[in-house]
Amino acid sequence: MVFSLYSINKIAYPNQDLIKENYYAVVVLSGNPDRAIKSAEMYFEKNASTILLSRDNKLVKNYSSGDSMPAYKMYLNLLISKRVNRKNILIFGNNKSTFDEIRELSKISFIKNKNILIVTDRYHHYRVRKLLNYFDISDDIDLYPLDSDYQSSDKTLIQNIFLEYTKIILFYLFTDYDNLVNIFHKK
Repeated sequence: MVFSLYSINKIAYPNQDLIKENYYAVVVLSGNPDRAIKSAEMYFEKNASTILLSRDNKLVKNYSSGDSMPAYKMYLNLLISKRVNRKNILIFGNNKSTFDEIRELSKISFIKNKNILIVTDRYHHYRVRKLLNYFDISDDIDLYPLDSDYQSSDKTLIQNIFLEYTKIILFYLFTDYDNLVNIFHKK
C-alpha cells in the first residue's frame, strides 16, 4: 500500500529537474507528437547541437494525408517542419518501449559526460528517471516534463497515471526486484 501511494504520488507530481542553459543534445522519446514539437523548441532555446530521435516503427495515421507511417518518421517530419536541420537529427535504436529507448540511449558513447535533455510527458517522468538509473546513465541527463496531459480530461489523466503505475510495477517485477525491496532505504 505504501509503495502504491509513493509511486502514484511520484507519477502525478514528479521531481522537477533544474533545467540548464545549454545542452549538447535533446532526446525525443516516442509516444506523444508534442514531445517532438517541444524538443525542437528546446533544441534552439538551449543551443543543442543534436536531436536524438527514438526509432519507433509503430505505425501511426497521418491525418493530413490519411496514410500510415512509422511514428519516428512523423516525429522527424515535425522536427524538420520546426526548422531543425535534418543533419542534426540522429535516429537511434529500434525501439518498442521506453525500456528499449533508454537501453539504446545508454549505448550511445558520444553522449557520455555531456548535458542531455529528454523531453517527455509529466506522468512519464518518474519511470524514465528509474530507467536512467537502472542503465546507469542518469548523470548529466535532465528531464523536461510536458504538462500537455495535465490539461486533458480527468479521465485521461487517471488512465495515464494508472498505466504508468502498472508499468512501474512491471519494471520492478521483471528488472529490479532488489531496488523494489530498498525503495525507501537509500544506501
